[in-house]
Amino acid sequence: MKLGEVLAALTSLARTGWMLRGVPHSLAENVAEHLFASALIAYEIAVEASKKGLPVNPEKAAVIALVHDLAEALIGDISKRAELTGKEEVEERAYNNLQVSKEMKALYMEYKEQTLEGSIAKIADNIATYWKAKRYFKAGYTEVEDIMTSSLKTAIETAGKKKIKEIVEDIVSRIETSTT
Repeated sequence: MKLGEVLAALTSLARTGWMLRGVPHSLAENVAEHLFASALIAYEIAVEASKKGLPVNPEKAAVIALVHDLAEALIGDISKRAELTGKEEVEERAYNNLQVSKEMKALYMEYKEQTLEGSIAKIADNIATYWKAKRYFKAGYTEVEDIMTSSLKTAIETAGKKKIKEIVEDIVSRIETSTT
């Protein structure tokens, strides 16, 4: 799959979890929107971590967040509800079949391997999901509450392991202030 096809797929592929919880396809966030939000959040987390002396590259963290779901252009957005065994292997194979640079593929591997920047991208992925779930919840789609709760919990737990829990809690607080 060529880059143009990847872009077309990601901008038209609605995230499955929202629709499984009653959000209409027409209102469901697409994968490209999710990647954009994840990248902005990853950059903010990494900038703050860098200010605290952690050896992190904010631009790299943001780009990892921006590319972490590109494989979905080939395989779709597989919901966790599917409880699919081997999903990570399928995603990795799909990513390897994309006609993107080896550098982009290396960034995806950092996401999988959870380097510091990869971990920040993963935390941002969860915060972006939390943020969107919170917006849907406030709009009356209460079935998203499980996603809202689990995404925030995962982000905070991962941040604790990477010694950036306080930074992440501050970012979440800033996001919550803007969604009230």
